[in-house]
Amino acid sequence: MGSPARFLALALLVGSFLTTPSGAVSPPILPPPPVSGPGWMFDPTVVVDVDLVIPQSSMDLIPTYMEAERPYVPATFTMTYSEGGQVQKTYGPWAVTLKVKGMYGSFRNLPAGEKAGLKIKFPSGRRPDGLKKFTLNNMVQDGSMVREVLAYEVFRSMGVAAPRAGYARVTINGDYFGTYLNVETMDNVALPRWHATTGHLYEGSYGSWWGDVADPFSGHYEVDEGDEADRSDLAALIAAARSPAKGWLARMHGVADLEQMTRMWACEWFTGHWDGYSQFITNNYYLHADASGRFTMMPWGTDQTFTWAERFNNSPDHFIFNNCLRDPVGRAMYIDALRAVADQWLAFGLEDLADLAHQSVAQESAGVDDVKWFIRERLAEHLAWAATIPPAPTGLVARIDGSARKPSVELSWDRPRFAKSVPRALDHVVEYRQDGAPWTRVDRASSKSAKLDGLSPGVYTVRVRAVGKVADSLPASVTVVVP
Repeated sequence: MGSPARFLALALLVGSFLTTPSGAVSPPILPPPPVSGPGWMFDPTVVVDVDLVIPQSSMDLIPTYMEAERPYVPATFTMTYSEGGQVQKTYGPWAVTLKVKGMYGSFRNLPAGEKAGLKIKFPSGRRPDGLKKFTLNNMVQDGSMVREVLAYEVFRSMGVAAPRAGYARVTINGDYFGTYLNVETMDNVALPRWHATTGHLYEGSYGSWWGDVADPFSGHYEVDEGDEADRSDLAALIAAARSPAKGWLARMHGVADLEQMTRMWACEWFTGHWDGYSQFITNNYYLHADASGRFTMMPWGTDQTFTWAERFNNSPDHFIFNNCLRDPVGRAMYIDALRAVADQWLAFGLEDLADLAHQSVAQESAGVDDVKWFIRERLAEHLAWAATIPPAPTGLVARIDGSARKPSVELSWDRPRFAKSVPRALDHVVEYRQDGAPWTRVDRASSKSAKLDGLSPGVYTVRVRAVGKVADSLPASVTVVVP
């Protein structure tokens, strides 16, 4: 672990290296939606007590091995929340249905008395604060028992829809099974907190192990919300993402919010989510389509985070990620997203949150020292890599030349001074767009100026990047009004 002096120096380095260049625009970050309804229980300081009664007739139907079907079986549910020894809330006893959850690594044999993960369905009229489902993760792959809480906090703080979570002590038929993560189920109760409309929610699992990722009807995709039979929105996304034709970014703009997706992937790297979408397995993610068929991504299954992950992984299964990074503008979006997470890394207060969550599970947790070590080292690792990218241009100025029939935009900027240890730029490129349209990239700009001709009247965001061998620089940006 580093010394306090080292981390003070690191904080200063963050301020000097990662501060947005003059005129640069950060990717839009949405604030976390307000807490409402059942939000009180999705708090890492809250531990509820869940008592389940599962009759033998139901237990006989619960699978004892991972590959078997997972039917929902009848059970009885009671939940109590107490503070200071005083009961604050009580729910049940209610007749519910439940099934075991978990796959490779996390599946456990419930009839044999093992700590199995659980999904619980509530009947209409008997729902705790309006919830239709409970998802109780067994955390058997996370000895700290805090990783999911921390990871989802990072995603949500960066405007990526992700569940909230608290804890539950679970008793089954009078036997204590341990503390579970009470993680928010992303269904039609939770999704409206993030999305105005939902056409589909697809859960993607285990890359091509479970089916062809290029086939919208394969076993890779499970439909959690929306029409099982009509997957035309997913088919359109896959077709656009896999097409080798020119104009990939513009084609994808109509079916995917790539700036949101790059934030998702950047959060996966920063949290060490090696089991996520942008990693080699292409696992543990949701694809959400709004009513118009435009997709965003959401994380899932973050119980093995804060260990390691790759910035760039070329698994053929995550073709959206691969082709986004092959596109120069898409790659720049991802670099911008990494920088945006780095800018906020210290502000997340993850070490304090780890300690806070640990208080709820201390009697069963293996400790959080390794998680806190990762949190401290991750930013330093990113900064070391970011130092291989040339610095952004400075002093960007735009001037409208109205002498021609169609006005042109003349850009000029200063080349930054290069320290000996920082690679020099190979070239500069210009990117521009109007009112949230796809970015257009103009290559082969000179080292200090460029001219944009033929722009229609309107308000444009124009930015300039230095091109390096490892990656393009962060952008210098300016708003231009073309009359």
